[in-house]
Amino acid sequence: MNFEAKMLKFNEISLGNEAEFKILVSEELIKNFANFSGDYNPLHMEEDYAKKTQFKGRIIHGMAIACFFSQLVGMYLPGKHCLYLSQTINFKKPIKIGEEVIIKGEVIDKVDSFKMLKIKTQALNKNGNVLIDGEAKVLVLEENNEIKR
Repeated sequence: MNFEAKMLKFNEISLGNEAEFKILVSEELIKNFANFSGDYNPLHMEEDYAKKTQFKGRIIHGMAIACFFSQLVGMYLPGKHCLYLSQTINFKKPIKIGEEVIIKGEVIDKVDSFKMLKIKTQALNKNGNVLIDGEAKVLVLEENNEIKR
């Protein structure tokens, strides 16, 4: 994995700019998120329990996938020069172990006076179905990391 963040400046970003990357939902990801968050709900952790639910098996925590929106804005769009202000999240479909998920963002609005971006955030399956969506608001900082308003 590349840990070097992009360094897009506000004037280098246009409406419609996109970024995306893929993640694989693994047993390790579920366990790590449960350990980090303290959420050991049996829907995520116990196959026998989860088989008896409407999902017919374990699903990953929705927030475990939504947290990748932070990677999206902090590393790719806009990257290094951002300050994450807010994020809405809508959970649309369950995500099972072994699924590949595409994390995608698209700039849908720019507010020049605040150097703020509104980014449509999505987690999609390989067929393009939306699993999670929302909107991020991000400030794009100046080179010296000061917020200019």
